[in-house]
Amino acid sequence: MYDKYETGKVIIAVNEKISFDEIEFYISAALESIEYEKIEIIFSSSMVMAKNDAENIILIYLKDKNPTTVIKAIEKLSLSPYINYAEPDYLEEMHLVSNDPLYKYLWGIQKVNAPLAWNYTTGSSEVVVGVIDTGIDYNHQDIAQNMWVSPNANLFYGWNFADNDDNSIDTDGHGSHVAGTIGAVGNNGIGITGVCWNVRVASLKFGLDIASAIAAIDFANNFNIQILNASWGGRAYSYSLEYAIENYNGLFIASAGNNGTNNDIEPIYPASYDSDNIISVAATDPYDALARFSNYGVDSVDIAAPGTDILSLDLYGGYSPLNGTSMAAPHVAGAAALLKSYMPNISTLSLKNIILSSVDKNSNLNGKISTGGLLNIDAMFSLAKYWK
Repeated sequence: MYDKYETGKVIIAVNEKISFDEIEFYISAALESIEYEKIEIIFSSSMVMAKNDAENIILIYLKDKNPTTVIKAIEKLSLSPYINYAEPDYLEEMHLVSNDPLYKYLWGIQKVNAPLAWNYTTGSSEVVVGVIDTGIDYNHQDIAQNMWVSPNANLFYGWNFADNDDNSIDTDGHGSHVAGTIGAVGNNGIGITGVCWNVRVASLKFGLDIASAIAAIDFANNFNIQILNASWGGRAYSYSLEYAIENYNGLFIASAGNNGTNNDIEPIYPASYDSDNIISVAATDPYDALARFSNYGVDSVDIAAPGTDILSLDLYGGYSPLNGTSMAAPHVAGAAALLKSYMPNISTLSLKNIILSSVDKNSNLNGKISTGGLLNIDAMFSLAKYWK
């Protein structure tokens, strides 16, 4: 079992037909002498469309914050016939590496032929991309216009699932950088443009733990957020995170990781889950070679996108270049938003298939990722015209 997890928290799954009162009774009975403070449903199957074996995912807050208590609680909970499984609230890592010298060009957006695709559409305010990350600097002049505003006025630009409040502002910079590549406002004479000029970006701030990520996915289901970007991951396999993703009603874009290793052998999650609605993204350099840090995997990584010296939003109105598969994934999320704008009724599976079927094949990527190719947004639209 991996040792990076939240102390004082355990995640369980139960059948959706079990009432909340019954859940409390079964938890108390299973835990015996281990006390807990409260429980909350972090993923509700009520928002899942026509799925079998529906589960509700529950977060248990333990009173004892000793790490060993988590393990003991999991052992006890796993013995209950009413609990499908129990696991730690694993911690994740951002897929980001240190800066290289600044390039003042959006070479990544040019490389994937986004400018040619803008002849078809520059996006739609009806399409929403959720960024599960460190938040977004929604006051930044180059993305403020494209921030999602909830029908519920109390939510504004998203939600903070780490602190359970509406303050989803970014204080790190990672989430803002990701959001800028997806949907910085285009053609406004300011700074940069995202892959999708006109889109709504939701700030789903999480605490780098599985439970808050799951809660963000549940939020996306509730508010019909059609695309999610997850530029983070870890080695721990979480049943509950996999379940939440597979029961998410949209397309989930995940970065492959920055270890320079083969995900087929050493998986990184969530990118390595074998889920129909996931696209796993590796990073390339300006010469179409796999970036030196990028993970790969011919069976578990789907597509490559630019991920070195990517210029995007920084905090307090600034801009900076960053490297990582974290920077590659939002190119794909932005492409998905463009195509969803062009074909509003497209299914999640078709959206994924068009993106993966229109790559630029490249010998540098052959045998490294499943498609053997780099994101090509113009080719994606050419294929989409004939898709049925």
